[in-house]
Amino acid sequence: MAKKKKLSYEDFYKRSILKLRNVSKSSGIHCVFSGFNEAFREYYGEDPVKVTQELASKGKIEIRPVKRGVMIYLPGEAPKSRADVGRTALSKILNEPSEHEQALVEKVLSEVSPEGTKKFPEDFLRGCVEDEDMRKIMVSGTQLQLDPNSQTMIVSPKRHFRYKAKNRPEAKYVIYAHRIGEKKITIPNDNKAVFKAVTSYEKYCRHIKDQCFALFLKHTNDEEMAELLTKETGQKLDLRA
Repeated sequence: MAKKKKLSYEDFYKRSILKLRNVSKSSGIHCVFSGFNEAFREYYGEDPVKVTQELASKGKIEIRPVKRGVMIYLPGEAPKSRADVGRTALSKILNEPSEHEQALVEKVLSEVSPEGTKKFPEDFLRGCVEDEDMRKIMVSGTQLQLDPNSQTMIVSPKRHFRYKAKNRPEAKYVIYAHRIGEKKITIPNDNKAVFKAVTSYEKYCRHIKDQCFALFLKHTNDEEMAELLTKETGQKLDLRA
C-alpha cells in the first residue's frame, strides 16, 4: 500500500490556524500553547521554528512575537505591529498617502485624466500660432520661480539667474513651460496668444483639481484628506497653475 503523501508546510500551517484558533479571542494561534509545535514535530519529525520563519519571510503566514513563542496568522490577519503603527503614524505626520490612499489617487487619476495630462504650452497653443511667430528665451536649467517681490521677475533659487518678463502673463508662461534641464523656452511674439495660452491652462488646472477634490471628498468624507490627496494628484499630473 502506497504511503500517504504528507501535506505541504503551507497547507499544514493554514489548516492548523483555521482549526486551532478561537476567533472570539484571536484570529491566530500561539505556536506553543495551541499544541501546534508538538503537532508539527510529530507529523514531520522536525522542528517547526525554521519553517515558520521561512513561510513568514515568503508572506505565506504572518507572525508576531509573544511570551514563550510567537503567534501565527494567515496573511493579512495579524494585528499591526508597533513598527507598522509607527510607519503609519510617520506617513500621516509627513502627509504621505497610505497604500489605500495611493490606490485611491490612482483610481481618481484614471477617472479624471484617463489619457494623461495636457502639456503646456504645446496643447494650449495648437492651431493658434505658427512656428515663425515664436521667439526663444534663454533660461537657466535649474528650477525657476517668481521673485516674491515682483510679478514679472523670474529667478533661480540662488538668484544667479534673473529674467525680467514683459508682463505677468509672460512670467507665468515661462514658469509653466520651463522644465529642469532645459535652457530655452519658445514663446509667441503675440501677447494675446501668450495670455490665451496661460488663461486656458489655468482654467484646465482648476477644472482637474475641482474634479479630483469632489471625487476624493465622495470617497473619504473628509475635506482635509480630500485637499491633501488633491495636492498629491496635482503633483503626479505636474499641474503648475
